[in-house]
Amino acid sequence: MAAADLTRNAVDVLPKEDLERKLRLGRPLRVKLGIDATSPDIHLGFAYVLDRERTEIRFNGEWLGELSYAEVVRLARTITVARILERDDFAKRFSAHEPISISELLYPLMQAYDSVAIEADIEIGGTDQLYNLLTGRDVMADYELDPQVVMTYPLLVGVDGEEKMSKSRGNYVGINDPPEEMFGKTMSIPDSALPQWWEMLVDDETHPADPMEWKLELARRIVRRWHGEEGARHGEAHFTRVVREHQAPEEIPEAALPDGDPVHLPALLVEHLGVPSTSEARRLIGQGGVRVDGETVSDLDVPRSLLDGAVIQAGKRRFMRFRAA
Repeated sequence: MAAADLTRNAVDVLPKEDLERKLRLGRPLRVKLGIDATSPDIHLGFAYVLDRERTEIRFNGEWLGELSYAEVVRLARTITVARILERDDFAKRFSAHEPISISELLYPLMQAYDSVAIEADIEIGGTDQLYNLLTGRDVMADYELDPQVVMTYPLLVGVDGEEKMSKSRGNYVGINDPPEEMFGKTMSIPDSALPQWWEMLVDDETHPADPMEWKLELARRIVRRWHGEEGARHGEAHFTRVVREHQAPEEIPEAALPDGDPVHLPALLVEHLGVPSTSEARRLIGQGGVRVDGETVSDLDVPRSLLDGAVIQAGKRRFMRFRAA
């Protein structure tokens, strides 16, 4: 395979000549992709193209947990404080006299040591990881290993249209989201995000001229990719009924009310309606985004009798009927 085929959507390929050289080695290359395992969700911003038969999953605790103090000191000698402070966020915080912990300074080194441990040929990541990936090259060279080639790719903006898609920010579309959730989230992106989403998620140079039709087609294709044609039809029908026509969905899941009276509504939203945190639930309630049988609620604690048999709506797309056990 030619390097051009591998780098079509890449932002950085450093150094390009090393990639060409490695492709001529005549053996499979070890391509490292670091994943944050603190959440089980994979969202649209990841590359979900891995061949399970050829993918090796490793947890860096295997080697980082075995490092002795002497080995950590040896690793720390591979880079200077001045070089670490070249990283943009560190440089800004240092200039602003904001605190930077030693553990933060060590993080790029530990990520680099991952590449040493698995002897990576290539490491791929988002453009925000460029510094850390290049640190991996320097550390590998110090350990007398052939330094990895660094390849970065654009960061998909989240549904808010402002920050990168992120599990921690809650602005993501999970590939395991149900069709109606996936369709609705895609339809919620601002028009300004349409070109990037289309370019990164749809392999087609043409698109509808009207922004609404463009967004609808984008949502259809995304849902179809993960849930098939039937899922795409279901997602669009749900969106039309609930968001456009302001009706409740035809099928509403049910759950048992928790014990106690009154019921703490934020906890209920987190446990059953997919709201990511109680603080987010309180914010949603405060903004009038939660309804009980169509009526907006503002209280955090609601009488149990009011919720028995009622349909709770959180935001535009989440519905659940609750009944007393």
